[in-house]
Amino acid sequence: MISPYGRSYLEKLNKYLEKLPDEERMDAVMEIESHIAEGIANGQPEAAILSRLGDPRKLAKAYRSQHFIEGHRSGSFRDILAMALFYCTTGLLSIMVIPVLAVIAYGFGFCTLLILVAGVIRTFGATWISMGVPGMEVPTEYSMVVAAIVGAIIGGIAYFSWIGLKKYMAFLSTHYRRSLPGGRVSA
Repeated sequence: MISPYGRSYLEKLNKYLEKLPDEERMDAVMEIESHIAEGIANGQPEAAILSRLGDPRKLAKAYRSQHFIEGHRSGSFRDILAMALFYCTTGLLSIMVIPVLAVIAYGFGFCTLLILVAGVIRTFGATWISMGVPGMEVPTEYSMVVAAIVGAIIGGIAYFSWIGLKKYMAFLSTHYRRSLPGGRVSA
């Protein structure tokens, strides 16, 4: 007999398969239910069976992919147009956005470290390190303060570029998964 834990697994699987036609969804759930019941009847622990089946979300994704491979997806003009638009816009945009944000994030982050180290070294007497703008040199005793201010500004730019890169990559990942077969199922 399947426990409440096993029933919960089947309910989750059913939920993740909601975009499949009712008949195929029910067939998939019944197939997994009979697999669990057969394993229990053969003396296997239910927890071990569910562990081998894995995450119900991933199992549902496999069923949805199989459904697509077998040619059951509608492929309406709107779906195809939306997918083409996504690939064209994000593909071209990503060629520029990802490298620029990555270079700014890592380059400015590295520069922040160099600025702070230069400020410390100059404060302790390394006069060969120059700080200032043309026509105005920063006095040695203010080197650390100026380095901290400039480092904070450059570091802030690096940090926000890094955050922007992460958000852009998350956006791409989410929208890419939605464009895949059976990818429009809510998690």
